Amino acid sequence: MLRHTLKRLLQLIPALLGLTVVLFIWYKLMPGGPEYALLPENASDAQREAMRESLGLNDSIWVQYGNFLKDIVTFDFGSSVTTGREVSTEIAERFPATLELGLAAMVLAIVVGVPLGYFAARKRGSLLDVAAVSGSLIGICTPVFFLAVVLKVIFAELLGWLPTLGRLSSGETYTDITGFRVLDGLLSGEFHVAWDAVQHLILPAMALASIPLAIITRITRASVLEVMDEDYVRTANAKGLGQTTVRVSHVMRNALLPVVTVVGLLFGGLFAGAVLTETVFEINGIGRFVYTATSNRDFPALLGCIMLVAVVFVLINLLVDLSYNLIDPRLRVK
Repeated sequence: MLRHTLKRLLQLIPALLGLTVVLFIWYKLMPGGPEYALLPENASDAQREAMRESLGLNDSIWVQYGNFLKDIVTFDFGSSVTTGREVSTEIAERFPATLELGLAAMVLAIVVGVPLGYFAARKRGSLLDVAAVSGSLIGICTPVFFLAVVLKVIFAELLGWLPTLGRLSSGETYTDITGFRVLDGLLSGEFHVAWDAVQHLILPAMALASIPLAIITRITRASVLEVMDEDYVRTANAKGLGQTTVRVSHVMRNALLPVVTVVGLLFGGLFAGAVLTETVFEINGIGRFVYTATSNRDFPALLGCIMLVAVVFVLINLLVDLSYNLIDPRLRVK
């Protein structure tokens, strides 16, 4: 297991290096060059030349890439054009909000999607199956920002059941330990803060989870249907094994592999959906930061956020690869 983990970690290095090459090319091909993105439009030629010199853009291409790579490795992306603060500081303050929202959305998608897909497959052709397939199709087709606005209008503004904006109610005091409001509330014993944070998470998480939930439901249903027709499942039933044993050890264990793969891919995609969800619900996370940075051509902020999302995406898929060995022990032998 340790050898396999080290091997997978080493395989991540070329992937991350490839991403830095793509980002470097994007950096070099920016209209007018990076100095035009970082300086005001009315900046003089002398100011632009000074900026080029300070950024090392007059050095050879290899020196520039080496410095670019060093800045990424040390997480030194410079200052944000929008806020004037260090990009690393902005990301450190905002990332917990996005990660908390992404985890809540993915937990919701898995907790609802996997059982729904399983029972839809077990009851193939039933009303539950038709509802699951139709509902998942609607979930995939509905844009995240539209669903976010609809949920906000109905449950927050018309019914008043849930908060409309932010991560905590206005005036709520809390002890900041990790940056995760729910976890901080539990760790500090401020349970009213944790509950308030959960209430603020419900609507954004529902909106963000809509597409992953639909995909997980359909993948689980298709995977379970395929496994239920396998010889080893029929053999297990013929041997008189208990239905719980057959369903857990033979059906779900084998059906989970494609589901876990999809979950890993979808989790990375949640960060893209967070741009719209955080904007609608005014959550001060990475997604909203990216939206502002894109509007203001804030290259340092965009670079930092893209690298952060890439690293998170790669690490999550590493965990997915490692989980294969736990779900199906036969893969350890191979």
